[in-house]
Amino acid sequence: MTECSNFLTSAYWKAACAELKKPSRLALAALFCALSVVVGGITINITVSVQIHFTFFIVALGAAIYGPVCGMVVAAVADLLNYILFLSAYPYFPGYMISEMLVALLFGLLLYRQKITLSRLFIGKALMNFPINVGLGSLWSWMLYDKAYLYYFWEKMIKNTLLLPLEVMALAAFFGLMIPILARMRLLPAQEERELRRLRFGSSALPTLGMTSLVVALIGCYYAWVMATLALWILAGFLLAAGIALLIAAAIINKKRTE
Repeated sequence: MTECSNFLTSAYWKAACAELKKPSRLALAALFCALSVVVGGITINITVSVQIHFTFFIVALGAAIYGPVCGMVVAAVADLLNYILFLSAYPYFPGYMISEMLVALLFGLLLYRQKITLSRLFIGKALMNFPINVGLGSLWSWMLYDKAYLYYFWEKMIKNTLLLPLEVMALAAFFGLMIPILARMRLLPAQEERELRRLRFGSSALPTLGMTSLVVALIGCYYAWVMATLALWILAGFLLAAGIALLIAAAIINKKRTE
């Protein structure tokens, strides 16, 4: 690991801060900011305090290119523009800006000047879902609405746990498409030419992903039965089908290898 790729060194943070001085990076950051605003306007409302957002795709990719410092600036500006364009009828609350900036910081530390792997994407999404979305998100909801912290905590915990396997798979597929393009544009220097191939779920990862999806689906079925929520039943059923499909695919691949 080079000094500039280790976020514990001053060289890393000098390189990250230097991204703000590059006109090409600032132009790219402005583009990603606009994309975040557009994607931020697309949400799926589950309850008043629980929504499904898709901006993490843009935030993660941008942070991998221009690092945590520029990423946090872009996240802050995009959050403010999102409020002005879509939520201006409500009072502005800065807590969500803090959450967005922390997500950009997190993905920047994991992906900037690093070889992008499935494990790094999983760690980043898991840390985003639980400490930030569940922990801080419940705090923001408690401050804004009229129910207890634990009510929002369990509500968000269920949603983020159920969505984690799907979000990781979608994020890996998204990066798998973008890595070869961006690496050849010299925007992802840590990806070597011989490694420019799509991120794939290897046969060894399929059983783990399948079992994870099944376990999460069973948890979702329990909460869907307790809460009598159709959306949770649909999501749990989708995860159950995905888990079974992944396990079947793993069995077929292993059988072909043994033949």
